[in-house]
Amino acid sequence: MKLYLSPKAQYQYQCLKGRSVPYAEQVKTLLKDIQAHPLSGLGSPAPVEPSFPDYRERRFNGSGMIMYYYAEGEDYVVVFSIVNDLLPSFEELPNRLQEASRQDYAQMIRFMEANRGHGSDPKVGIFWYNVAWKELFGVVSHPVRDYSKANASDGRISCSELHEDVWRKEYNRQKHHGDGTGPFIGPYENKPRGRVFYEIATDRFIVMVGKWLEEYPEARELILEEFDLPADKTVFEYAVHWDIGQKWR
Repeated sequence: MKLYLSPKAQYQYQCLKGRSVPYAEQVKTLLKDIQAHPLSGLGSPAPVEPSFPDYRERRFNGSGMIMYYYAEGEDYVVVFSIVNDLLPSFEELPNRLQEASRQDYAQMIRFMEANRGHGSDPKVGIFWYNVAWKELFGVVSHPVRDYSKANASDGRISCSELHEDVWRKEYNRQKHHGDGTGPFIGPYENKPRGRVFYEIATDRFIVMVGKWLEEYPEARELILEEFDLPADKTVFEYAVHWDIGQKWR
C-alpha cells in the first residue's frame, strides 16, 4: 500500500516535528498503521461524514486528527490533513490551496495512474541522519529511471542537489515557520550525511558516507528503505568528504 501526503499535510507534519517530537512520533506511528490497515487499526478510523465513506479520520492525543482518503480495493492512501492544537490552521497556511479545474484534475489522475507501481523504484539522492531521532531527514531523491546516460558523470548518476544548498533552504523554512526549532541547526556538515549514486557499468548503487556509519550502523537499513535500494546490488563506501565536519571549502 502506498501512502501520499498532500502539500498541506506535509507542511503540517514538518511543523509538528519542529514543535513536539512525541506528537510527531504518534503521527508517524498512525501513518504507518494507516498505510498497512487503512480501514482499521489505531486511532478509531471512521468516515468523516456518512455521505463520504472514502474520506476517513483517525484521532490521536485527544485533539489530534488525521484525515485521509482511501477507496476500498485501491493500493494507495492520500493523507490530506493533520490537525492538532499545536499546528497552524488551514487559513494560516502560507499558500491556501485552490481547487483544480475538472480538466486539470482528470489530467493529474491520468498521470498518477501511468505511474502506479513505480513508487518503489530505486532512487538516487542525498540525506542526513538524525542521531537523536534515529531517522533520516532532509532527503532529496529521484528515481533512477528518470535519468539517462547523458545525465551520468564518469559513469555514475546522482541528483544535482547539493547538501549545502538544500540545508540553507530548509533552514530558512524552519526559521520562518513554527518556533524555529528542528533538525536544520548549525552548519550542514556537522550532521551525518551521505549521497546515493547509481553506477551504470556495474548496475549497482553506491552509498557514499563518512566514518559516522560505523558508529550508527542502524542507518544502513533506513537508507536502503528510504531510497528503495536492492540490498544485493548496493554497497556502502567511505570517502572523507562525507565525514562529519568536512565540507566543500
